Amino acid sequence: MKLIGLCGRSGSGKGTFASCAEQEEIKVIDCDKVYRDLVSKPSDCLTELAESFGDSIVVDNFLDRAALAKIVFTDKEKLELLNKITHKHIRAEIAEIISRFDNDEIIILDAPTLFESGIDGICDHIVGIVADDELCVSRIIERDGINEENARLRLSNQLTNDFIIENSDSVIYNDSTREAFRNASHELARHLKEVLA
Repeated sequence: MKLIGLCGRSGSGKGTFASCAEQEEIKVIDCDKVYRDLVSKPSDCLTELAESFGDSIVVDNFLDRAALAKIVFTDKEKLELLNKITHKHIRAEIAEIISRFDNDEIIILDAPTLFESGIDGICDHIVGIVADDELCVSRIIERDGINEENARLRLSNQLTNDFIIENSDSVIYNDSTREAFRNASHELARHLKEVLA
């Protein structure tokens, strides 16, 4: 089994790359979805979050993400505690999911916090998707319907393009047309299938 870590800043095009890889018959684990699933039902993760941040963040066995965000947004220590808790449970859940795959599978871990969570340590290859900040901002605004200030704030809290480039084995620059990026994504996915098989 080979694990490919997928990283990139918000708006860079990770989702498009993951979609292209799936079309090339590479399995993809969406780590954001793993987290959402963990906190949308009773779980050890949800219990630990409630113990750390108060019962008010849990409503009808769901995490109230807005309530939690208000608590951690301006408190660096609380944000670090949140990340420590969630990353631990996400890593454990991903390990469980991976164990269900066949040994000859190639799997992409689409993880927005690939390095911060330590998931990069289990990867055989890391793909970084990079795009200019202005492009990312416009894509975030279009995709998520938020204003420019919040889009820029989101990017300011993420790893830099330089870090992603330096710590990735393969890098795709998503600074041209959607068609060009999709073609480059398909090409890299096919190449990874060949070299990692």
